[in-house]
Amino acid sequence: MSDRDTTRPLPFLPAARGVFDLALEDMIWSRRTVVLGILVGLPVLIALVYRIVQAGHGTSELGAFELYGVAVTYYYVGNVLPLAALFYATALIADEVEGRTLTYLLTRPIPRASILLGKFAAYLVTGLALAWPALLGTFFLLVTARGDLSASVPDLFRDAGVVALTLLSYGALFALMGVFLRRPLVPGLLFIFAWELVAWLPGYLPRLTLTLYLRSLVRHRPAVEGLSELFDQVLPAATCLPVLIAASALFLGAAVWVFGHREYVIQQ
Repeated sequence: MSDRDTTRPLPFLPAARGVFDLALEDMIWSRRTVVLGILVGLPVLIALVYRIVQAGHGTSELGAFELYGVAVTYYYVGNVLPLAALFYATALIADEVEGRTLTYLLTRPIPRASILLGKFAAYLVTGLALAWPALLGTFFLLVTARGDLSASVPDLFRDAGVVALTLLSYGALFALMGVFLRRPLVPGLLFIFAWELVAWLPGYLPRLTLTLYLRSLVRHRPAVEGLSELFDQVLPAATCLPVLIAASALFLGAAVWVFGHREYVIQQ
């Protein structure tokens, strides 16, 4: 049997799997992963302190499930996971350019789409491998404090899905920024901490943010009182899920197209 013709491109799936394996190993041992692990693990530490304080005093002004809702809605979905997506997804190709290794990938007989999607899949696996255990630890430490764990388990599965959608949607957007812009970090930070605040305004404009759809999927959001209650829009899940999936597919598809057509000049 003759050897495979090395001048012909590899099929998409085997090529993407090879890129995924290499990228996953690099991401697991990167400094980004260490920093992300510390950030996503912070609510677990806070939950542990909460349980210790509760054991000593027996009461707390902030209920355990309310604290868990704050961790999911504002800490994970609102801040840490979008930041993780920004620093991982914008670097999928930028790291190869900066390290002058992109040429080795582009000269291989593999489709460009398999390079970007294989690395994106590695980012998702890395992010979920860190975020899901932290979410699980926070949930059990806080929810068991009020003694009705079984009734709250469906919320845990729902929150795990929201975490995955957060990494997917923001990651797809920032992957597009990473292949389209030379310096995407500043625009990405402005998007997270400036544009996404539009979600708290009245009217139709909040529907142009990602955070409104993601926040609406969390059923146990912290109660909003006073004037802020007027601006706290909540959309039905039947609206949020299709929008988030469609936006993720659109952003990721555009990123693949841009990467496939862009010419990269590696400076020596």
